Amino acid sequence: MADRSPRARSRRQRLVAAEETRNDDAINDGALKEDALNSVNEFVKSVRNAMPLTARAESLILALLCTLFAAQLFLSARQLSQVADEPTHLYAGYRYLKCGDLSYSSEHTPLARVVAALPLLPLNLAVDCSPFEGKEIKVTLSAQAWLYNQNWSRALARARLAISIFALGLCALVWFAARRMFNFATAAVATALLIFDPNVLAYGPLVMTDLAVTCMMLCAVFSFYLYLQNRIVPLLLLTGLATGLALLAKHSALITLPAFCVLAVLDAVISPTISSRLAARVALRNLASVALISLIASAVVWMGYGMRFSAYPGKALFDNPLPPAASISARALHAAQHYHLLPEAYFHGFAIAASISDRPGPAFLAGNVYPHPRWFSVPFYLLIRSTPAMLALLLLAGFGLFTAFRDRRRELLFLLVPAAIFVAACMRSSMTGGIRYLLPAFPFLFIAIAAGCVELARRAPWARYAVLGLLALHALSSLHAYPNYLSYASEFWGGPANAYRYLPWVDTGQAYMEAKTYLEQHPAENCSFITGWHWDPQFYGIPCRTYGLYLPAQIPPRIQGTVIVSSSLLTDVRLPEQELASPFRNAVPKAKIAGSALLVFNGDFDTRLAAAKTERDLMVRAASTGQLADALLHGKRAVELAPASPQSHSFYCAALAQAGQLPEALNECYAARTLLLQDPLHEEPGRQQSLSEIESWIAAAKAAARK
Repeated sequence: MADRSPRARSRRQRLVAAEETRNDDAINDGALKEDALNSVNEFVKSVRNAMPLTARAESLILALLCTLFAAQLFLSARQLSQVADEPTHLYAGYRYLKCGDLSYSSEHTPLARVVAALPLLPLNLAVDCSPFEGKEIKVTLSAQAWLYNQNWSRALARARLAISIFALGLCALVWFAARRMFNFATAAVATALLIFDPNVLAYGPLVMTDLAVTCMMLCAVFSFYLYLQNRIVPLLLLTGLATGLALLAKHSALITLPAFCVLAVLDAVISPTISSRLAARVALRNLASVALISLIASAVVWMGYGMRFSAYPGKALFDNPLPPAASISARALHAAQHYHLLPEAYFHGFAIAASISDRPGPAFLAGNVYPHPRWFSVPFYLLIRSTPAMLALLLLAGFGLFTAFRDRRRELLFLLVPAAIFVAACMRSSMTGGIRYLLPAFPFLFIAIAAGCVELARRAPWARYAVLGLLALHALSSLHAYPNYLSYASEFWGGPANAYRYLPWVDTGQAYMEAKTYLEQHPAENCSFITGWHWDPQFYGIPCRTYGLYLPAQIPPRIQGTVIVSSSLLTDVRLPEQELASPFRNAVPKAKIAGSALLVFNGDFDTRLAAAKTERDLMVRAASTGQLADALLHGKRAVELAPASPQSHSFYCAALAQAGQLPEALNECYAARTLLLQDPLHEEPGRQQSLSEIESWIAAAKAAARK
């Protein structure tokens, strides 16, 4: 035992030493853990301290993108001449500010017009405040006369600078919406898509209503998204205000209200925190919120129209602005008008816009003329007016959105549902005015595409480089078209130089400054300029003889030398415009100006069809002053110049009937009717109106002959 006790003591000592070592190790491990925890805390503190710097960095990036956007808008607008509809919008806004008159060109709402006209108030421009009465052409001509009797270049520059606030506001809204819904990367990509999109750049600086409604619709939907997420009164009021401003920007913003109803139901159904039993109750509460938003929006509309029902101060000008109540929606509109739920001018403008939208007629698309607008015109516009890089990003985004839908389905529904409803409404409409009617869907698509691309880049490293490269190509394609964004076409379709082959209305009057520059670089001794617009290109110093449907110069039967022709005349389906452009329809231009807005021809051209229009104008002028002999002479010359023109025969028929030569009048009317019915485009509204007039003249002539 004595021998074993020292060994036992030694063993116990070793065990005690091992236990002390373990205790020391545990203490050291605890110290290490404490040090690690301290390091994490320090990192969190450093991140928190760095947050203001990150916010400042994001603000600087947003400011840089907005600055690039503003520079493109400003520099391109400086090189544009007046665009169609700009004087009408500007004069209407100025009349409202100076006279309180909402009856002038009431088919459009006042928000964008008033914003554009505000900088003109210090100029104290002359304006006639008496009630205006007249058809659309008289409205256009009176606005043109008002603008060009002022310092028009200064007035137009101020107005364009003011209206650009909507484009810049849209830039900021896209950033904040994408940042709030997704993340910084999505905000940066979406904003980059916006600021280099040729369609947004085309219409952003123009005195028109398209960017105003685009900006306010995004603001309304984003505010509604935030409200359903937080349910606080300020966001409810903000949604109502934004919706009201959208309705004041353009009548098409009415689509926002059904979109809200759909989103109100879907938001309750897809929410993971709401049980299926409570979903119906939440949906009803959301729909009640939509009703409150509609009431707030209607109040904003009333304030925008000066809190009065009548379009003109002190009197109602429109006796029956709405069409017959043949449908439920029409009856609802009649009831709303009867009870003065919205201002008179708003109802009248909506009725005009609806009648234009539902009016069938031929359409030019992809180099072909169709008897009726086709449903695929909307996808075609998106295809040809989008950069190739944008289309590639759209394909990439599809894969990313598929994987992101489970986690971000609420955000994606708030983006895709409004865009889908708006695009579907445009596809159902018969309007063929071009890409600008689709602009309100663009911001939602930009954010959705950006979110899909960022999600794909997060999962696949190769996609990061692909997205960055495509963004660079998107910017390059747009900048390559500068400043001819209005005549932009994708490189897949030959670029802006070939846009007129596929799209209507490539020329909206924007290229007169570039035409002057072209003629300075390529002088022409014998120069003619043919336009279908209402203002004279000579206002811009173009040294050519100018001819057009609304210009006073008489068109000769033949034109020789250099001839500049509006490309919109070649794609116009209306009869007067087609007759004016007939000598150049199959000719090959030697040059193109502003993309393909203006086409330059050289040679000897037979313009008798256009010259007959001059004789018809002289005939009408003589008949209106009682000079029937001169009227008959000019009518006969018109028929001799253009025997295949139904217009020449119909005008001559009217003059002969007025002179009492009924048999001859009937012969001319029959000839005009036969020519119109043989026309493949006889269903076009202008031709239909001519046919109706001819039938009434024939009936009147027969009745007079029986007497």
